[in-house]
Amino acid sequence: MNKTKVKITTTQILDEAGNEDKVELLTEATREFTGDCFILDYDESEITESEGNKTRLKIYKDKLIMIKMGTFSTKMEFEKNKSYANMYTTPYGSFDISFKTIIYDYYLNESGNGSVYIEYKIIFGEAEETINKIIIDIN
Repeated sequence: MNKTKVKITTTQILDEAGNEDKVELLTEATREFTGDCFILDYDESEITESEGNKTRLKIYKDKLIMIKMGTFSTKMEFEKNKSYANMYTTPYGSFDISFKTIIYDYYLNESGNGSVYIEYKIIFGEAEETINKIIIDIN
């Protein structure tokens, strides 16, 4: 395992006019290659409102699995044109979450440097769906 710099930008499209809410996290992560995927482990910060939580990203060429552990915990899987559902646990309670990946673009080289772009629809419980984007830049 080695240390690497990771920039994660998450964007939520707030309305039909395209207004966005963007959060950017620059952090240090451990990086490991297991033969079929890169694994990044990093600590969340107050910027993401999840300080004290840990996140693991398992990045494959065709999908990404995000596991959040701590007071906010869930497992999310992003694979183009696939839908997944899971439980999202917070200090305020747990609720169902479902999402469908629209775009999954993998631009990592053999060393694990590059970027991953994900665009997906998310539904919390019975609420309206929103469009979200994640850009992961790894140096």
